Amino acid sequence: MKRSFADILAGLDGDRARKVARKLPEWASVDGLEIPSALSLEQCSSTATAQYKASLVSACRTGCCCGKTVATHGPVNGRGPLPEEVGGMSEAKFCSSSLSGKAEDGMLVLDLTGGLGVDSWAFAQVAERVVYYERDAELAAAADRNFARLGATGIEVRCETVTPRTELPEADLIYADPARRDAAGHKVFLLEDCTPDILTLLPMLLQKAPAVLLKLSPMADLAMLAGRLGPSLREIHVVELDGEVRELLCLLLRDTAPAEPEIIVARLPEAAAVSPEAILRFRMTDEREASAVYAEGVQPGDVLLEPCPALLKAGAFRLPCERWGLRKLAPSTHLYLRPPVPGAKTVSSAPGEPKNSVPGANEASSAPGIRFFKARRVREVLPFGAAAFKQLKQRCPRAEITARNLPLGSDALRKKMGIAPGGDTHIFGCRLADGGAVLIVSEKAV
Repeated sequence: MKRSFADILAGLDGDRARKVARKLPEWASVDGLEIPSALSLEQCSSTATAQYKASLVSACRTGCCCGKTVATHGPVNGRGPLPEEVGGMSEAKFCSSSLSGKAEDGMLVLDLTGGLGVDSWAFAQVAERVVYYERDAELAAAADRNFARLGATGIEVRCETVTPRTELPEADLIYADPARRDAAGHKVFLLEDCTPDILTLLPMLLQKAPAVLLKLSPMADLAMLAGRLGPSLREIHVVELDGEVRELLCLLLRDTAPAEPEIIVARLPEAAAVSPEAILRFRMTDEREASAVYAEGVQPGDVLLEPCPALLKAGAFRLPCERWGLRKLAPSTHLYLRPPVPGAKTVSSAPGEPKNSVPGANEASSAPGIRFFKARRVREVLPFGAAAFKQLKQRCPRAEITARNLPLGSDALRKKMGIAPGGDTHIFGCRLADGGAVLIVSEKAV
């Protein structure tokens, strides 16, 4: 049954409706768009991640695939420049060609798994022609009509399943987002179990196009992908939006010498934000060879840095110490410290007391790499145990609780402490470099 975008939103509760509208703001504002099912809407790319992928397409066309990382280009509708180098780790800068919004002359992109068409719509902003493939006839027909209503031109819709026998045209880039569910609707995890089977198709795809871009499960192991996809794999993009790793993108190139793939950590801004993207790149060898510096302890006034999900997914654990001068709490405790600013006032040690200056907060907010962390001020540090649980329950009836490098998870720790979620306080239960476990009581650094 054909349903409009407005009908879908009307059928959702307030929070879900707002979430979907934020996901596709450009689509939500267009009357008459057809959405065959709520599931197709929930599973599609957001406009932010679709435009990020379009920036990679544009970068391939403008030459960055030849010896330079594609990540040196910014999103199609970019939000401003970024530093070129930060603390020895490269960050992306925007390129005018990828910001113009003009289609590259003669460029052809094949989208083998068209779905609702959000990615094809974004590709059409940077490519002269896009061929959209979709096996579901109702979805393909709806996408065809939606492209017209959105004013997207140069998109050819083909209702067919791509197999090794499909006659694909030669293209500049081929994109695929294999379905990660089998015919019975069960989740699958192996690349060869996805639809289409990318491992089987890959040799043919690289014959038809010099670049192949794959969207894979955010749960996939990066080292496994590097081994399974082979020497053509040049980049792995870990894309975070709204505090979650939304996409794992693998760029494969046909005509480049084999080399270790780069890992690109891309933090896209929240839908309502105007701050620039944070993009970081490194190689697995960089992490293996990095030397970590471990904190001798945690003191009130320290600035505690919690890595963003994308940085953790990318496996950059020791690198922040070497490149940004941070101190790690313990080898398997992925929390970091910046030292307090000399001469700063003593911090409060209990909720409700007047807040003094935040030692290190201003330093942390402008520090290289800070965009990949949440910064919090350490208010106090207590030995891990029942006595501290009781004390904190009395003083902090509401707080966020996180367990790191402990034999129990965050929910179990919260239950032990008897503290309700919420409030401005964040308590970390974790292990330090000396092996001892502590409770770190913190609040947001401002």
